[in-house]
Amino acid sequence: MKRESIRSTGTGSDPFDEFVSARYQPLLRGAFLITGDVHDARDLLHDALARVYPRRGAIRDPAAAEGYVRKAMVRTHVSRWRRTRREVLTPFLPDVPAAAVETRDDRLEAALRALPPRQRAVVVLRYYIDLPVAQVAEELGCSVATAKTHLARAMRTLRQELAPVEEMVGHGG
Repeated sequence: MKRESIRSTGTGSDPFDEFVSARYQPLLRGAFLITGDVHDARDLLHDALARVYPRRGAIRDPAAAEGYVRKAMVRTHVSRWRRTRREVLTPFLPDVPAAAVETRDDRLEAALRALPPRQRAVVVLRYYIDLPVAQVAEELGCSVATAKTHLARAMRTLRQELAPVEEMVGHGG
């Protein structure tokens, strides 16, 4: 039984192009959740696709291509973060108007952006992309125990950050 890779077959339709067309938006959403910025997400996804494209012939199962791209996104993002972690960029100005209303989604995205890159990647892969912990560990290139530790620390931080304001202020009487 001959296995088909996602390398071009020469028939005019490139399976990799078809894959990218079909999965671009979900991959872009995952990249956005990892980076926290639309422009960085596009750059990250395009860099990951550029890294996977030359190796597309080695991908025997077309269904596995998305995993290769996700792994490339996570590794590229962590690599970039390591090079630039001394520099702290923020998409917000320091002074926010008092009338600004922050929704729970805004708070969640801000809390995700505040997490270290590996913790953010674990949360995105586990809860947004819905991968099992073992596959998250594989994509991050770490042990299952390490992935679980990152996930536990990230969830503890997110719970603290997203606690209702009443709990943080207390109930004075």
